[in-house]
Amino acid sequence: MPSSALRAEDGRDIPLHTWLPEGEPDAVVQVLHGLGEHAGRYARFAAAATGANLAVVAHDHRGHGRHPAVRGHFADRHGWDLVLGDVLAVNGRIAAQFPGRPLILLGHSMGSFIAQAFLMRHPGQADRLILSGSSFGKRGEMHMAHALAAVLSAFGGRRRSALLDALGFGAFNRPFRPARTDYDWLSRDEAEVDRYLADPLCGGRFTNRLWHDLTGGLLEITSAIAVGRIPAELPVLIVGGQRDPVGGERRLEKLAAVYRETGHGDVTLRVYPDARHEMLNEINRDAVTTDVLCWIRSKL
Repeated sequence: MPSSALRAEDGRDIPLHTWLPEGEPDAVVQVLHGLGEHAGRYARFAAAATGANLAVVAHDHRGHGRHPAVRGHFADRHGWDLVLGDVLAVNGRIAAQFPGRPLILLGHSMGSFIAQAFLMRHPGQADRLILSGSSFGKRGEMHMAHALAAVLSAFGGRRRSALLDALGFGAFNRPFRPARTDYDWLSRDEAEVDRYLADPLCGGRFTNRLWHDLTGGLLEITSAIAVGRIPAELPVLIVGGQRDPVGGERRLEKLAAVYRETGHGDVTLRVYPDARHEMLNEINRDAVTTDVLCWIRSKL
């Protein structure tokens, strides 16, 4: 897996990970990782994808992985815009490196929200869309969280609020009590949860400003009007666990329904029974990976 850096619009380096098949790829998967993790965690999926003659390109979001920004912090100002600008920069690099190849945008969790926001602003920059561990949330809850993050940011954008952390993640483990760890909600596979806990580039608490940026981004994308800005002809795959506290069956079904209601004619929803948040790290990850790759092949 060659690693490199790409220059962002504000001059910062974007850590870039690229996995290539032996020959010319049939298509490229651009991966957008979730909150509190990093692009390197997608190496296992990338190995399967390259085996299917797909290239995979992923980068570390600001404040994540090996990105030079402050850990757990997008930026002091305009963080959401800068995150989307990084996605556009990587997207442009892919187009230059693999001209004419279809591009599949795969976003997990926070990455699924970033992927949607990106396509709402840049509608023609992907040929397929995969949303993993996603959700269609309640705007009232988002408004309250956004307002709270705004107040706390006024007292220190780089401070890290235990209250915001509790609101963001505090309830996720409750359905799995008695819990072995604070992250049992990620996967039924204890080894995968332990691997997350042992990874120095995973977890941690996030800044007030990041929560303000993220909740603002969620408000930007969570409406039928916003979803309608994504091209209706774009094939969409939505995958997630039935017991995922981020989305779960009900909110995944709502997300798929909104896409269909806004004229998207090729929407596939796959909800996996009893599964939790990280489908690519779940006990049935091989079946999920096969399903995702088969869907990609069927759309090429």
